[in-house]
Amino acid sequence: MTRTPCRPRAVWLSGWIACLLLLQTPFSQAQEGYGKSADPVAAEVLGEPVRTSNPGEMVYVIKQVLSVNYAREHDLQATDAEIKDFLARKKELDARARKDIQARQGAIEKSLQAENLPDSEREQLQGELEFLLQMQQAAGDADKQADKPERVAAETQMARAIIGQWKVNKALYKQYGGRVIYMQGGAEPLDAYYKFFKEAQKAGDFKIMNEEFETAFWNYYVTDSKHKFYPENEAEQAINTPWW
Repeated sequence: MTRTPCRPRAVWLSGWIACLLLLQTPFSQAQEGYGKSADPVAAEVLGEPVRTSNPGEMVYVIKQVLSVNYAREHDLQATDAEIKDFLARKKELDARARKDIQARQGAIEKSLQAENLPDSEREQLQGELEFLLQMQQAAGDADKQADKPERVAAETQMARAIIGQWKVNKALYKQYGGRVIYMQGGAEPLDAYYKFFKEAQKAGDFKIMNEEFETAFWNYYVTDSKHKFYPENEAEQAINTPWW
């Protein structure tokens, strides 16, 4: 994936944290069945129905429920010390990102002063500058909420989710091995997940009712063109090193 130069690493780190917060939503729902009662049952996972007409939604719920259950069974939850270290690292990265943003803003403003700047480049720089100003505004708004209990609780939950997912990835790789792919949220053991889900399906931990949905579930793991793989001699280090 190509990243624009105006998005420093702490910015996409924050975006990944936001995504992981969303990952927590289905877990409690899935314990009593996931989805609306009017929707068809697309699958069952750990004995609970997954009601949806969207194959992507079904895939998401099954994978998350099984991953969380694996974490519980293997005691892979984040410790208080790990969460504290993660939040300190995030604070450090966010501070560094703000400096990067300010430096980039100054460079853009200087470039925009050039009289012979092509219109296309000027438009691109103005768009990037607007984005940077929005990021600074968002950072300022976040600072105002930093000490509020609900904000502290939310960041702790985010850290717990990210660390827990890394521990699951690490444990699955140790158990199954295989190829590892680059992901924005760190290295992912692609083949290990494939084997894990195959064993779970064989054990009856989940079943898919619709043949087309079955294809959608496995497509991610059997289509190499979707991924960029780590060299074999770098895979283990990538998995075992916390990406943050």
